[in-house]
Amino acid sequence: MISKKPTIYIIDGLNFVRSFLFKGISDKEEQASRELAFWLEDLTHTELLGSSFRIIFDGTFRDISQRQCQNVDAIFTEAITADELILEQATFLHRQGQRVNVITSDRELTQRLREEKIKTISCSKFFSDFSV
Repeated sequence: MISKKPTIYIIDGLNFVRSFLFKGISDKEEQASRELAFWLEDLTHTELLGSSFRIIFDGTFRDISQRQCQNVDAIFTEAITADELILEQATFLHRQGQRVNVITSDRELTQRLREEKIKTISCSKFFSDFSV
């Protein structure tokens, strides 16, 4: 069971969208990313009250939400990979004493985060714990 305490969740955006969440729900990555942002925003008002999300995507900016989602930030990387930014942000927040969890199914990234003692949750586990 995933804790309901206020947490900063960092999500490996394309990994989440491509590996599990919206297969069959949307045939386009952009639409799937938008649905992800809206779903996460709903979680911050219900089951994960007080938590926030940072969805980190590889590549250039894309308008995934078409509106401002409360407690959900979409970040796009160009100069470094999403994995590098996720590791950097999670390590910084963890060392600052923040409660942080990373949601990814990337094995290499998971291993690197665990070496830093940062909690990780697989995409399928997170989705199954909070889907209807």
